[in-house]
Amino acid sequence: MSAHKMMKYCCYCGAELCLQQIAGDIQPRLWCGQCQHVHYQNPTIMVAAFLYCGDKLFWTQRGIEPCKGKWAFPAGFVECGESLQQAAARELEEETGIQIKPSAMIPMSISSIIPIDQAYMVFRSACDTELLAQTTEETLDYGWFSRADAPWDKMAHEDSKPLVEQVYSAIENNDFFIRIGKMDLTGNCHQCYSLKP
Repeated sequence: MSAHKMMKYCCYCGAELCLQQIAGDIQPRLWCGQCQHVHYQNPTIMVAAFLYCGDKLFWTQRGIEPCKGKWAFPAGFVECGESLQQAAARELEEETGIQIKPSAMIPMSISSIIPIDQAYMVFRSACDTELLAQTTEETLDYGWFSRADAPWDKMAHEDSKPLVEQVYSAIENNDFFIRIGKMDLTGNCHQCYSLKP
């Protein structure tokens, strides 16, 4: 559990919390000695939507911090009461006005981002045409870019470049995969598993 995310006080009684080993758990948990409540803190889940048409990916220029003005892909946090696919479709629509059915969101990458306690699920969706988007508060501009034309030098998240490169390879060769791994202080470590039988 990251120190930056650790609660200090019990949300039920207001008493100070301490880390305590709880019977049956491998790791210490935040525990309230006053009301005896165990506070479990778990990773937050983020989703991203990679739309593609031919050999082009749909990029957006961020309109808000962090990384305002830099280029990325529609992404955000999963809300309670929605599936991962619904979250990816919702984020895409909120940021760009583009509507894609959740069932058209196909899983492509699962990452554990350990230093900030996040799980990151990336979906892909094929488009028959280069869809038109809207600029919004979250999106200053957008574009459909081939690998050669992509805004690599203006990426919002440099550590996602290996993933984006792999997605370009997949759409160029029509050879898709599921990618799983982690990002931590030692770097970016992922393994790709082909979806071919």
